[in-house]
Amino acid sequence: MKNCILRLLILCLVCFKFVHADGSIYTVKDNKIYLQNEGNVLELREQAKKIAFENAFSIITKKILVPSGLRKLDRATDINIESLIKDYQIVEEKITDINYSSNISVNFNSDSIMNLFRNYKIQSKILVSEEYLVFPVFKKFNTFYLWENDNNWYESLLNEYDEFGLLKLYFPKKNHINKLKISSKQIIKEDFNSINKFLKSHNKKKAIIIFLEEDYDLNLNKLNSKVSVKLFSENNFEIIKLLKKNKYIEYSEASNAKLISKVVISELQNWWKNKIDYYDFESSKEFLFFLKLNVNDLKQNLLIENKINEILGKDALIPFEFDRKKIVYKIKTKLSIDQLNLALESSNLKFRALKK
Repeated sequence: MKNCILRLLILCLVCFKFVHADGSIYTVKDNKIYLQNEGNVLELREQAKKIAFENAFSIITKKILVPSGLRKLDRATDINIESLIKDYQIVEEKITDINYSSNISVNFNSDSIMNLFRNYKIQSKILVSEEYLVFPVFKKFNTFYLWENDNNWYESLLNEYDEFGLLKLYFPKKNHINKLKISSKQIIKEDFNSINKFLKSHNKKKAIIIFLEEDYDLNLNKLNSKVSVKLFSENNFEIIKLLKKNKYIEYSEASNAKLISKVVISELQNWWKNKIDYYDFESSKEFLFFLKLNVNDLKQNLLIENKINEILGKDALIPFEFDRKKIVYKIKTKLSIDQLNLALESSNLKFRALKK
């Protein structure tokens, strides 16, 4: 067992933003159902509700779980989806002599969903990331696009992005001001000074570079599309793999930017979920930490304690030692320090090891 004395360093006390998923993660909107009108409206409505509930359950589980968790859930045959639903609303309903259509928003009960995952031993830490600034660089033949109006790659990624997902992305506006601040070539050349300045101007700490190159292959008479993704954090660049490869390559008759953007956004969501969920759920291995808090700010300490409990569970903090100046908590968890800090990022909190 690994032991380490820790203290929680407050990086910013202006605002505490909860990293734990809010209600929007468990809500599915724009859930449209189309059926043939067979005469009985009440039966059609019940059939539409059943399909809408199944669709919504599929959407939120794909949003929350990594592929291995989804496969385990797919093997379950006795899930009562309706019992997991907190409420629903028929937003719109149209009935003609031929067709029936409805738009049904579904709101799931977060505790019921988490209990379901635990019952099937499916690992999941439903934690929302901090906002990553996106650089959607597009190279078509010999021309680079970034903040230009005709950067279709930017639009494709933005349209695929789910603002209610666990991974939060920030797309700077396509305007002349941003064009003056940074260019696509500065990003491709990994000019970290320019990238840091741009991040600071948008009040962000990290960036994801999504680079699409399109060239025509004369031998195959097809368009060659290549996508690479990199994370920029603390002056370091790290490759984010797409479908377990450093680059995603596709050949097509015409531009496939819209379809490729689906792959990229889906892989980025999986990348974030894997950063939290890579530990072995069934392993007995645990980390033992000690959290030291000064007692001179009870309100601040309460916020910190609530945050840790949200991430690790209600019984995560065990009082270990206290006096008039400090209180020390014992923490047992399967999450490493890196994972805990990742979960705390959007709240501007960070664990640091105390010097002995």
